Amino acid sequence: MDVNRLDRGFYSVVRWRPNATRDEARNIAVVLVDSEGQFGGIRIAPPSSLSQDVRQQGFLDTILQGLESQFGEKHRPDLSHLRSLSETLSQSLYVTPPRATAVPDPDLTLHALYKALVQPVSTPRSLSKGVVTDQVVIALRKRGWGVRRGEYLGDFVFDAVVDRPQGAVVWDVLSFATIKRDPIPAERDAGHFLYGIERLKLPGRAVIQPPLDDSSDQVQASCARVRHWFEEARVPVHAPEDLKDPQMSLALG
Repeated sequence: MDVNRLDRGFYSVVRWRPNATRDEARNIAVVLVDSEGQFGGIRIAPPSSLSQDVRQQGFLDTILQGLESQFGEKHRPDLSHLRSLSETLSQSLYVTPPRATAVPDPDLTLHALYKALVQPVSTPRSLSKGVVTDQVVIALRKRGWGVRRGEYLGDFVFDAVVDRPQGAVVWDVLSFATIKRDPIPAERDAGHFLYGIERLKLPGRAVIQPPLDDSSDQVQASCARVRHWFEEARVPVHAPEDLKDPQMSLALG
C-alpha cells in the first residue's frame, strides 16, 4: 500500500470521566483511521498517569487494550466503525466524534495527535508502584503474554495476571524507591500477595524497584525483609530492568 496517497484521515479522542455528575473528563487515548480501514492506530496514555487506584488502572487498561487489539487484525477499524464507537460509548468512557485531518504519514500523524491531545504533562515521573507496573505490563506483553492488570482472582487482587493454557501466573509489583518514611503499606501488599498465592495455589513472581541510595535505613531494611519473605516462599524476584532484557529466561512455569 502506498501510504503517501492516503492523505486524509479521521481521529477521535478517547476520554474518561470518572465522575459523570461533575463532568470532568481526561483524554486517555487518540484513535486514527481512514475511510476504508487501510491505515490507522491508537496511542494510549500510561494507566498509572490516569489514576492512582489499581482497580481503575486495570479497568482502563482492559478497555484500551481491547481497542488496540482491533488494529492488529486484518481488517482495521474504519471511519464507519469509529463513528459507531462515538455513538455507543457515551458514559464514563466515551469517544469524541471523528474529525478530519491530513495524513502525510500515519505513524507521524498519530504521534503528533497523541503529543498534542493526550500525552501527560512532561514532568519527571517518580518510580512509583504504578509507574513500575506500567513497565512490567509493557515488557510482558512485548514477550507475547496476555496480561490482565489489577485483577481479582477469588478474594485477592493481583497487580498483573499472565494467562497461560496451563493456568495463570500472578505478579506482585513493589517500589521502595518512593517510600520516604513508612514502608508498612508495601509490606502489607507483599503479605497479601503471598497469602493469596498460598490460598489459591497459584505460581507467582515479583518485581521490586529497590530503594534509592539515600533511602532511610528503615526502608532499606523493609525491602530486605520483603525479599526474604519471597525467598522463603520460593517466589522469583526480578528487577524492572530484567524484564526488558530479551536474553533473560522468563519461563513462567
